[in-house]
Amino acid sequence: MMLRLLRDKSILTAAFHKPYNTSTLEGRSFERKRRIALTALTSAVLRILTMAVPLITLRITYDYLNAEVYGLWSAVTTFFALFAFSDLGLGNGLQTKLSQANGKDDIVLCRKIISNTYIVLFLVALILLTAFFSAFWLVDWASVMNAQTQETINIAASIVFVIVIPKLISIPVAIIQRTQLALQEGYRSDIWGIIGCIVNLVFIVIIAKLDLGKVTLLAFTSILPILFSAANMFVYFGFQRKDLRISFRLFEPETAKSLLSLGIFFCILSVLTTLGLSMDTFIVARTGSLAEAGSYSIIYKVAAIFSAVVAILSAPLWGANGEAIARGDVQWVRDNTRRMSLIMVSISTLLVLVGLLSAKFLFRIWLGPDFEFSLPVLFWISVMQILLSFISPYFMVLNALGEIRVQIILFSIYTPLSFVLKYYLSAIYGVSVVPMIGAIFYLLIIVTGCYYFSNKQLAKREGK
Repeated sequence: MMLRLLRDKSILTAAFHKPYNTSTLEGRSFERKRRIALTALTSAVLRILTMAVPLITLRITYDYLNAEVYGLWSAVTTFFALFAFSDLGLGNGLQTKLSQANGKDDIVLCRKIISNTYIVLFLVALILLTAFFSAFWLVDWASVMNAQTQETINIAASIVFVIVIPKLISIPVAIIQRTQLALQEGYRSDIWGIIGCIVNLVFIVIIAKLDLGKVTLLAFTSILPILFSAANMFVYFGFQRKDLRISFRLFEPETAKSLLSLGIFFCILSVLTTLGLSMDTFIVARTGSLAEAGSYSIIYKVAAIFSAVVAILSAPLWGANGEAIARGDVQWVRDNTRRMSLIMVSISTLLVLVGLLSAKFLFRIWLGPDFEFSLPVLFWISVMQILLSFISPYFMVLNALGEIRVQIILFSIYTPLSFVLKYYLSAIYGVSVVPMIGAIFYLLIIVTGCYYFSNKQLAKREGK
């Protein structure tokens, strides 16, 4: 089955085909596949680099920062993953609304959606930056992050600063990726990301070898993505798609209100998913130690390789689904979703098996014989990656339809239940309980519910 899927000619060769005539149903179907394949190829290269660069530099950064500072970095990054919802869900709302407008071939509406989104997010970033600067000096960050050595206590606040400020500045800038994905041009963002990864690799080595400072290293890795997103945004609206250029004159309260209305639901969903899926390292840091949190973070990064196919193939599906549904091509969405889900599960399962069998050998090479890790933790994190691979295409269906309420309901059950159990049981039974609880409840609640409701909504659109 696996080999048959990989030999699928329409997937492997579509990216190299010239653009299809989109005036026909068949042409639109082939063009969507071409763009999905093209974005998938560039995303594959980017994903390989985004995983390879941290792994290649892992020994350098781990040795240079030491276990305690590395754990502090991981804990701060995980804690402030909550800023994922600081755009009020407008990035997701943009992707849904813009893909639908693109399906209607309405350039004027596309430009209004883009302009209103960027203007609102620019204002949001200003407000959050002001609020953070006001509160930063009042918080004992060393205590919040459970810093234990004198070094981490001394630099805890600095690390928080250099991580959070770039995240806030990036709120309006990083939306360029969402814009291009909605228009099925995600490969453009990928190309900029590929260049950024190469630059990041070079400068991490330089900073560590020249001993320019631990905070300097972390600051550079935080700021770099913003610089390349800004460059992408300038080139895209300035040269590649002048017809979509942002204009303050296009700001309309009603358009902004409509985007915010949908965005708020995405924002709530983002909060719930972040708390449910992205707080594990923080939980380990609080119930265990920063050293354990650092080890857990490294295991999670390695396991993320197993679900790389999710990011590679899912990203272009949202925009393609939205455009197809707007045109009434619902059957294409149904068939393509099933097919992509099968491909993702097949590939990620194979990667999981290879990873589990070679984990000890790989960790010994990368981090040396003194690095300790938990095989049960790696196993359960890997199970979660397979579950994510299966259900991700169905999330893209619900997102393209704008059906967010059902996802909120599902995560409203999953997130508090799993979070509380992870936090308290890990303090009693150890770190391996954290990913185990996450995977089991994710299967029972999220996977089952999302699969059912996405198919139900597609059947409704077909009038069945």
